[in-house]
Amino acid sequence: MSSGKKIKYDDAMNIARRFLKFLEPHVLKAEIAGSLRRRNKEVGDIEVVCVERGDMPLQNVFTNDFPGIVVNGPRLKRFKYKNPEVQLELYITNPTDFGRILAIRTGSSAYSHFLAVVWNRRGWAGTKEGLRRKKECEKKGSVWRIKKEFALKPTMPPPFYTEADFFQFLGIDWIPPEERNWKSTEARYNWDV
Repeated sequence: MSSGKKIKYDDAMNIARRFLKFLEPHVLKAEIAGSLRRRNKEVGDIEVVCVERGDMPLQNVFTNDFPGIVVNGPRLKRFKYKNPEVQLELYITNPTDFGRILAIRTGSSAYSHFLAVVWNRRGWAGTKEGLRRKKECEKKGSVWRIKKEFALKPTMPPPFYTEADFFQFLGIDWIPPEERNWKSTEARYNWDV
């Protein structure tokens, strides 16, 4: 989430492109997400989704003393910088969940909520391991976890190498990111999907 400050699209895009260039040798693929991908005139933060190389864990690249790092988890790395004041978030996923994470992180938050409603209505739960069958999971608070008896052999969704794969799985049309600037869960689609 952004810190409240916004920077112009062109400035944010320049920072994002430099960051992608830095990431390039360390990842299999990476794409800009968030409001920058939606082409908003101003953005509150820069989001990037990537798949790390197996031989080059990003934990080795982004150590705790890396300039600007404030969160250094295995799936999320957050950086804050002062000049210009910007927050950059790096979301790390696996190749088979890349399309889903890119769609979610592109947003908007209302649009991402819509996607979650669709997969939920189709019998899937979003867990830290990816989508899993709801009947094989339990919900504690707002978090879905795989039940112990299904931990070693859960029902897996198809791979989501791209957003198109993910949208096809959901049974909804892919729409360009710049059309996903929903302010609320407005019914742009039939909610009976």
